[in-house]
Amino acid sequence: MIFSKKLYFLMLIFSFLSCVHGFAEQSPGDSQPLEAKPTGTDAVLASSVPADCSLPATEEALAGLTPEERRWYYRFQEGVLFFDGWKKITRAVVEKFPEHEREKRLAAMRTLGYKIGYEWSRDDRVRKVNTDMLRAWGKDLRKAGAENHVQLAKVLYEIDREVATLLR
Repeated sequence: MIFSKKLYFLMLIFSFLSCVHGFAEQSPGDSQPLEAKPTGTDAVLASSVPADCSLPATEEALAGLTPEERRWYYRFQEGVLFFDGWKKITRAVVEKFPEHEREKRLAAMRTLGYKIGYEWSRDDRVRKVNTDMLRAWGKDLRKAGAENHVQLAKVLYEIDREVATLLR
């Protein structure tokens, strides 16, 4: 199980990493121009998106997970060498939205990341979120991120709705 979890984790992070990098450029047909943004450390300092983009996971909130599942949950949130975690992905997604929407989008991404991470980190035999779903969501996010923030918001809503349905 440990090997399959590691493989799934790498595939998950790769899917979301591709999603984030898909947001980096707009296609030539986009009607909204790219804004000049600082890069590197300046981008983090200039951004209104906090560095800690995950929902604070208390031990009480994670009480239903085994110690091994908690480690997977934290890896999902933090990422590992060469792979971004949900926190970094959240910053990239939230920065796609206009300044006045970012706080609301950050809260939604935190909640979604908690739900996905919690369910995905569970034992393979009981979890309801699998790697194939993550790949599909990543593909949808990449496509929406290349279009505009309105389409991105629609895709995030659909993903959240699908996750909520799965968890019922």
